[in-house]
Amino acid sequence: MDLFLYLTKKRWVNAWINGGEIPISLVSSYLSPIRSGTKTPDENLINDMNIDIQQLFPLISIGEGGGLRNANFQNNYVNGHLLPEVQDGNYFHEDGLILSFSLQQSREIAVRMGKESCVKIQDINYLKLCVDNQLGLNGILRECEYTDGPNRNHFLKSVADSWQQELRIFWPGSIKKSVVLPSGIAEPVSLE
Repeated sequence: MDLFLYLTKKRWVNAWINGGEIPISLVSSYLSPIRSGTKTPDENLINDMNIDIQQLFPLISIGEGGGLRNANFQNNYVNGHLLPEVQDGNYFHEDGLILSFSLQQSREIAVRMGKESCVKIQDINYLKLCVDNQLGLNGILRECEYTDGPNRNHFLKSVADSWQQELRIFWPGSIKKSVVLPSGIAEPVSLE
């Protein structure tokens, strides 16, 4: 499987090709009230309830930083409409470290993301192992899925983001970190 990493600055390519320090951003750094480029309004949301809790305001209101865990709703009506049943449902924001890659090499994707350059990852499993060892954590590597429903997690995104064709590695945590890559993790590719 070919994987591509789009980079904001051309100077960042060197560390991916020849080795060097790279930052690993927090998922929350991609959170934005407006969906644009790599920013989304639901980026670090975990919702497995099959309903959009925000649409139930003012019946249910979740304040900033709040959430629901293991919630149960049964036989509830809003304006005469039966709400879906929820058992052990979750709705909260979860931060973590993330590296995101695309399954496609495309100038259009780079432009839409606001990126200047691109590298092709040589061996994603080796990259993950290198980062896992330095973080002391075992990341989760998975291809993203896309939905037009309300459910979300780090690997289940809105269909509005499907153009990114993403594969991610996620590590739990709430502090941005840097790691040092060995030489040969990636090779440069043209966006022309």
